[in-house]
Amino acid sequence: MSGPLPKPTAVLDDEEDDEGHMDMQFIQGFADKIQRVPDELQDDPAFARPKINIPKRGEKDFEPLAETVNLQEMMLQNSRQALFDALQGVRGVASKSLSHALLVISRGHVLDTLGITVRRPEPSGGKAVARIELLPEEALYLAERGSLQIWNGRPPTPSEPDLGQWSDTEFGIKGAVEMSVLEVFTAFMGREGLSWQRYQAYAYLKRLGYTVQRTRRFIPAHFVEPDAPSAGGRASWFAWAARLWSGVLALARRTAAAVAGAARLGLGLLGPLRGTMLTSWSGQTYSSMFKHIRFVPSGHSHPLPNPANSEGAAEGAVEPGTADRRDQYAPLLANPYIPFFHVWKPVTAWSKAKWDRGSPAGLANQKPDYAISAVESRNTAMPTLRQLEEIFDGLPDEPTGPPKRVGPQYDHRRPANKAQPDVAVPWYRRFIRAPQEKTYTNPMAQMRNGDRAFIVAVNDSGNTGWVRFGRSGFQDFPMV
Repeated sequence: MSGPLPKPTAVLDDEEDDEGHMDMQFIQGFADKIQRVPDELQDDPAFARPKINIPKRGEKDFEPLAETVNLQEMMLQNSRQALFDALQGVRGVASKSLSHALLVISRGHVLDTLGITVRRPEPSGGKAVARIELLPEEALYLAERGSLQIWNGRPPTPSEPDLGQWSDTEFGIKGAVEMSVLEVFTAFMGREGLSWQRYQAYAYLKRLGYTVQRTRRFIPAHFVEPDAPSAGGRASWFAWAARLWSGVLALARRTAAAVAGAARLGLGLLGPLRGTMLTSWSGQTYSSMFKHIRFVPSGHSHPLPNPANSEGAAEGAVEPGTADRRDQYAPLLANPYIPFFHVWKPVTAWSKAKWDRGSPAGLANQKPDYAISAVESRNTAMPTLRQLEEIFDGLPDEPTGPPKRVGPQYDHRRPANKAQPDVAVPWYRRFIRAPQEKTYTNPMAQMRNGDRAFIVAVNDSGNTGWVRFGRSGFQDFPMV
């Protein structure tokens, strides 16, 4: 080669096409630096390759040098060991800085709506001490939120009477091991009728502030005291007298109606209606007339007709009386829609004494706002008419009238009851019955809500939806 190679020049296009093409001049310049120079021109400074030096950014703390590898590894191991020694050490203070303090356990309101108070006799024969025992869903809820520690251990024995007591040296229950949340779920899920769907509905409502308790039917038997026997002869005598008096009144009404009908027949007042369905009608309004000519049984007071296939209807049914003796949760297998929980709104002033473990008297004093059941949507069919009839027969009637609004924002809207001045009433007005005012209400709201209702928590792979089932009927509302 007689001289340096000529450098090709790149053809510049317009400014619009410049960005879309490669810069050939820059690539050729980079190739000149890395291309091989012939051996005879190695000593020529014009063709010598430039030497690239990468500057050192500073000393490295753990640079793997051959002469310092062992020293640095020892220093790293000592620093790690110092961290472990700090974590394993026992904290202590000097005797001069010790002080005495009185620890008062704070009592909150967590157990106001949780647990059932029971009195069990002591094994030694001492006086029974009241204590609060939790249901499985209540223990799971408290353990999941971190408010409860559960220890699993052995009961005390004569040789080790202090088992099950708190030990300051072990900082825990002696002879027991604290259970994790996973172990608590494994131990309690499926106990006392608790399922995953019911627990999810319970925990969801508790986090929102609702008061949730089991129905009396599904409270464990060892929590519920046996019902007191009914009163003896005195109560039965009063009941017999009440039935006798109601029978006498019914007989008197039928006799008066027969006499009045005979009198009208003798006077010829039933001539226009003779031979029709209104022959025995004695009303004065259209509502009573339509009610009289209704010959098809209607209403929820009439039982459902017997199915044609009794074997198909009896499939999956549980014989009455035998399920409670065998297992109190067996009815849930035949009818999973039976309400499992009673729910009260957060604004309700709820107390365990008024609730009385879900007894009839307790539910009358502390009436629940909702009755709730929980089912799995993947393997549970829609409820049948007989299942709904079984549920509605055990539910109380829904409150009628406008919704009750509770809160300080509604207090100023309530009209004050002003005392009416005493007005002298003539003596003859006392014997005259005042006419009843007719109240015209819109029946659509009552027909939509129904007279009895319950809510179902439908669980679909962990996602809970809420469906309300209500019982309504057209027979309770007049046609005209």
